[in-house]
Order: sequence, then structure tokens, then C-alpha cells
Amino acid sequence: MQHDERTHVPVALQAAGVVILNEAGEILLVRELGTPGQMGKAGLWHIPSGSVDEGENPQDTALREAYEETGLRVQLVKFLGTYLGRFPDGAFILRHIWRAEPLPGQTLQPTFTHEVAEARYVSREEFAHLYDAGLIRMYQTALFYEDALRESGTAKRPPTVGSVCSS
Repeated sequence: MQHDERTHVPVALQAAGVVILNEAGEILLVRELGTPGQMGKAGLWHIPSGSVDEGENPQDTALREAYEETGLRVQLVKFLGTYLGRFPDGAFILRHIWRAEPLPGQTLQPTFTHEVAEARYVSREEFAHLYDAGLIRMYQTALFYEDALRESGTAKRPPTVGSVCSS
């Protein structure tokens, strides 16, 4: 047998989210308020995303989280991929990410005001500044942004983590 249980990596945690870009290639980010038990996330920026509930389809999670964290109903445009991450405690998580577009005629207004302090578009330059300042919650957020720029054709040239995340 070529592959057996030694090659399996169990991953119990999943999250799903969306990358929303405007015409200028700016990314929609949300800033965490921090919740009890997770105050270390307060003030950090990330894409609209969250945990996949038991029995929930990741696409439904992405749509739900976009609405809860931004107040926007969105349509999923393109599956960008599943990214394997690890929490500081070593637990693995699969993050399913889509590029999405808001449905017309809406205003940006988070509905989960107990979790989200702010939601707004940031430029590549501001993203790089936030990243360099340690205010982007996950390294993978830069990867999500790069992949969405590349996929949408918004990037003038294929970006790299260094190009999005360096000033």
C-alpha cells in the first residue's frame, strides 16, 4: 500500500469566508472588537469569515459570515481555494475562501456589532501598512487577497506576499 493512515492529517476545524474587492482592487476588511475569551483578536483586521457550524455547508457559512460581519448580501463568484492553517495551539484548520460580489443597492453596515468594530475597504498600500504593523489577523489573509486580485484581473501584475505586504 502506497498510502495508509500515516499520511492522513486529521483536521476537525473549518472556516469559510469571502474576499470582496471593489473596482480599485481594494479589499473589504473587518476589524474585530474582541469577544470574551478572544480579546487577543481585538483591533485586528481580516476578511469576513467564520467557523463552519456542524452540518453547515462552507458556501452557506461564507454567505452568512459576509452578512453578519458587513451587512452585505453577496454572491459567490469564484472559489479561490482551501487553505490549511494552524492555530498557536497546533490545531489545524481548513479555510475555504471565495471571491464574492455584493448584491446591488446595499450599504456597508455590520450586523454583528458585538464582534465587529468596523468594516471598510482598504487599498493595497493600507493593507501593506496594516500587515507590517501586525494588525492583519492571519498571514493567510494576504494570500487570500493576492489570489483574489490575480483571479479578478484587478492586479496589474501578479502580486506576491512581498508586493502586497511590503511598503
